[in-house]
Amino acid sequence: MKYAIVFAAAALVAVSAAVAGEKAADDKSKGMDHAAMEAKMNEKMEAHFKEVDANSDGKITEQELVDYVTAKAKAEFASMAGDDAAVTLDEMKAHHKAKHDEMMKEHMSDDAAKEEHKH
Repeated sequence: MKYAIVFAAAALVAVSAAVAGEKAADDKSKGMDHAAMEAKMNEKMEAHFKEVDANSDGKITEQELVDYVTAKAKAEFASMAGDDAAVTLDEMKAHHKAKHDEMMKEHMSDDAAKEEHKH
């Protein structure tokens, strides 16, 4: 079980890095310079680090990471699971589509706000 959680943590980090890379490429296509993209990425990493560092000592222990990933996994599972406390493929697909749609909605709102601010 411990290895499954650590594997899940590694997967979470890999997905976060991939999403951050996609976001950085998107920002670059919108004209953000490298320094601005790096500053934004560092800000996100610092916020994420603080979220995982439960005792705020400036270090993440294996237990803090396991606890963080476990809590995230439980919350994710709860949001996908139906009344039977199990997740079907259709429930998982619907959940991920809803998350994607929400992320796109937020992204569009951010873009609209930036455009409005320019004028």
